[in-house]
Amino acid sequence: MRGGFTATAFALLLLCVPTAGADYQFTPALQMRDVASSSLTDVTRAGDTLVAVGERGLIVRSFDDGNSWEQSPSPVSVTLTAVQFAGAEHGWAVGHAGTILHTADGGATWTLQFDGNEANRQFLAYAERQLERMQALVDELAAAGKEVPADTAYALEDAQFYVEDARAALETGPVDPMLDVLFTSTSEGWAVGAYGMIYQTLDGGSNWHLRADAIDNPDRYHYYSIAADGRAHLYLSGEAGLLYHSHDGGRSWTRNEDVYVGSLFGVAVRDGSVFSFGLRGNIFRSDDRGVTWSAVLNPSQISLYGGAVTEQGRLVMVGASGAVVSIDRQEALTTTIQPSRATLSSAIDTASGEVILVGLDGVEIEERGND
Repeated sequence: MRGGFTATAFALLLLCVPTAGADYQFTPALQMRDVASSSLTDVTRAGDTLVAVGERGLIVRSFDDGNSWEQSPSPVSVTLTAVQFAGAEHGWAVGHAGTILHTADGGATWTLQFDGNEANRQFLAYAERQLERMQALVDELAAAGKEVPADTAYALEDAQFYVEDARAALETGPVDPMLDVLFTSTSEGWAVGAYGMIYQTLDGGSNWHLRADAIDNPDRYHYYSIAADGRAHLYLSGEAGLLYHSHDGGRSWTRNEDVYVGSLFGVAVRDGSVFSFGLRGNIFRSDDRGVTWSAVLNPSQISLYGGAVTEQGRLVMVGASGAVVSIDRQEALTTTIQPSRATLSSAIDTASGEVILVGLDGVEIEERGND
């Protein structure tokens, strides 16, 4: 695993760019000449193999700890934002246009499991149920001669807007990106993304179901990262300081208020502690499974997008301008800047102890310095 958190750098940039998701989603990715120098968003491990994903549906694998890479066929040409494996064979990749891909052979071949068309249909059904519920409540109050509270009236207006928005989305086609994927076993997994998209599968991705009813996010802020400490304890971070924990396997979620007002791009679990990080280098830590959080002093204000927990227990976070911020087991925090100064979005450690970084300039090796 990648330590439980995802790359978001390119997804963040592309959220504001109109994309023809319907045109590109079912178009196989083109073969690229120099895949190691192509823009990559995330990297993970599938047994002894490294697997990375990136722009235009790019999927690449390395069998020699990142020294060389080869491209795998991909059924889509949309940007892929995150990848994760449950074991050496079964893996999932997510991306723009609500894409969810699956492999059963270690990343050699991939199939499309889910897309934004189905995501739009499920959200419309959910929005219509919410509208019916709110309208019934208002009608009940009116029949009883009672005044409709302001918050109830606002909720009804929001429900009406969400139905209209969902119907429009069905017409325009799939565009909203999935931004992270997590599997706690080969059967149970989650995919999260823009505008409050949160989907769960209990059968390895054969069926995905919207779980927006289990979580409080009325403004439909983006979810950026999801992590787990076993199957029961889940953690989710997102836009505008969204930070949640679930202690029942995702059946219900508790939101942590007032931790931070800015975006939290990553969440990671290490030795029973949970870390979340994001905009302007802000890092927060919880030692009670997400119930309470405290700030971690980080002199650098460079935004952090993704990273890894290494086999040695070092938490490595990467971000803008080639920044690499790490916290070792002794809780010492160090910051280095990669010579390329290119934005980095994910990391993974190798069997030799090196840390592979991926980002705008493709694959790099971490420069440790004298820390």
